[in-house]
Amino acid sequence: MFKAGDPKNPFDPASMDLSKLTDLDLDLSQLMAHLPFDVAEFFKNPANVEFFNQHQRERAAERARSGETQWEVMMREKREWAKIDATSRKLKEEGNVAFRKGDLKMAYVIYTVCMELSPHEPLYPLNRSAVALKLKLYELAIKDASNIVLERGNFKCAKVHFRRGQGWCFLGDWAKADEEALGHMTEARGCLGDLERLKHQHDEHNILREIDELKRLRGLSSADRAAWTTAHVQGTLLDVFEPGELEWRTAEVRKRSVD
Repeated sequence: MFKAGDPKNPFDPASMDLSKLTDLDLDLSQLMAHLPFDVAEFFKNPANVEFFNQHQRERAAERARSGETQWEVMMREKREWAKIDATSRKLKEEGNVAFRKGDLKMAYVIYTVCMELSPHEPLYPLNRSAVALKLKLYELAIKDASNIVLERGNFKCAKVHFRRGQGWCFLGDWAKADEEALGHMTEARGCLGDLERLKHQHDEHNILREIDELKRLRGLSSADRAAWTTAHVQGTLLDVFEPGELEWRTAEVRKRSVD
C-alpha cells in the first residue's frame, strides 16, 4: 500500500513533509500538527514517558558500545529497515499468489510474517484480515482490521470498515455491520480528489452492494436467516492449523526470507 518515503505514508518518519512550513517563527504546536500522532497526548501517559526515557537510555548505551554517532545509527537503521521492508513486499506477492490459488493457509502464514517484519505497514493486516474472512475466522478478521486503527491513531482507510463490516455481518451482528458500511462510505467519499489515496479505497458501487446485501439479509425469513448464519459459523485457528503448525510454518517462511 505504502512505500518508504511516500508522502502519503503517515507511518514513515522520513515522509513528514515540512516543505510548506517556511515561517522561521514556526512554533512547536504547528510542527506537532504535522506528525502522524498526538505527541502531547502520548506524553501525558507516565508509562509512555518512562518507555521513551528507557528507550533513550538504551540508545545511548548502544552508541557507546558501537562507537557510532546518533546520525550514523539513524542511517544504518534506515538501511536495515528498507531491506526488511523490501523482503516484506516480496513476500506479500507470494501471499497474493497463494490467495489467488486458494491456498488460504499459506497466504495467512505469509501475511503473518509480513506483519512481523514490517509492523508499521497497514497493508499486511488488511490482507490477513481478508484471508481470515475466507477461513471463517471472523473475530480475528475484525481484530486485524481494528488494530490498524488502534496502533496508528489517525489512520483512515475504507477497507478497514469493509473488513470489519464483513466480519460483523458473518457473526450476525448486522447493526454493527450497518455502522461499518456508513463509515466505509464516509471514508471513501472523503478521499475523492486524492488520487493516490483513492487507489487504496473501494468505490461507491462496491459499498452500495455491501449495503444492499445487508438489506437482503435483514429481509430473510427466520428460517433462511438461521440457515445463513449456520453456514457462516465462526471458526478458530485450531480449525485451520494443527497445534503448533502456524508457529513452525511462519518460522520456516521467516527463515528462508531473511537468509
